[in-house]
Amino acid sequence: MYQKLFKCLLALLAGLAPIQAATAGEDCQGTSADCVPVGKWNFSLALGVGARTNPLAGGKDIPLVVIPQFSYYGKRLFIDDLDLGFTLAEGASNTLNLVASPGYDRVFFYRTDLQNIFVGGFPAAGGFEALVGKRVPSAAPNAVPLPPRSRRITYLAGPEWTFRLYGVSGQLDVLHDVTGRNRGTEVRAALGLPLVNSRGSLTANVGVTWKSTEIVNYYYGAADIYHGGSALDPFIKLGYTLPLGSKWRLTAFAEFERLADSIGDSPIVAEHYVATAFIGAKYAF
Repeated sequence: MYQKLFKCLLALLAGLAPIQAATAGEDCQGTSADCVPVGKWNFSLALGVGARTNPLAGGKDIPLVVIPQFSYYGKRLFIDDLDLGFTLAEGASNTLNLVASPGYDRVFFYRTDLQNIFVGGFPAAGGFEALVGKRVPSAAPNAVPLPPRSRRITYLAGPEWTFRLYGVSGQLDVLHDVTGRNRGTEVRAALGLPLVNSRGSLTANVGVTWKSTEIVNYYYGAADIYHGGSALDPFIKLGYTLPLGSKWRLTAFAEFERLADSIGDSPIVAEHYVATAFIGAKYAF
């Protein structure tokens, strides 16, 4: 019996390619871009060059050199890096899950945030400059000092609907902060479009992330200084993968996200965008 799971990573950098899970030892013979066996842990490591820009005033871009990934897909329970999920119902082309996912914006404030290590987006500064051009952080035009405060790890949880139709995959998540840090709500929606599917595959992902006022102000606001509203951040991502052998594959992705004015107008934000790019070799253990 086969189980179909369609899992996408939005903030951080997972492609929207659907994943077909199958009982180990049946049609799915080992991990691939489209298929993983049920009940088996999967580990991979990508080595390459890349970076994620930091929109904060004076913020340093985040280098991407070594990117580990791990996942587990059971008949109901699944783990994909830092995301947890449980399948409630599934059909031939639709799946309803309950998922928990970490809040994304913390990556800009803490280089050690785990989402800067486990970076999604798959289907040394000099190397990144060759990809997207040199970028020097600038000061925000309306910059004023904000009182220092911590921004703790948050987890968002809620229902997730995924589907696949005529090769196009889609995802809709409605998530709420369950850690009590900001009590905000986030809605993530995306479509995955196959562009080229031959020996190598090229995919495009387009989507939006809506963040409530509580989330925006938890990261970018300060009492009596700046109070932003809700934010709608659109993004586009391109991903390419090419098998190089039974264990190795060439992988590359680039993503551009436009930050809403309620984030970009904050005194601590200098840029209205976040760009991410990576190219390297990925090894599946």
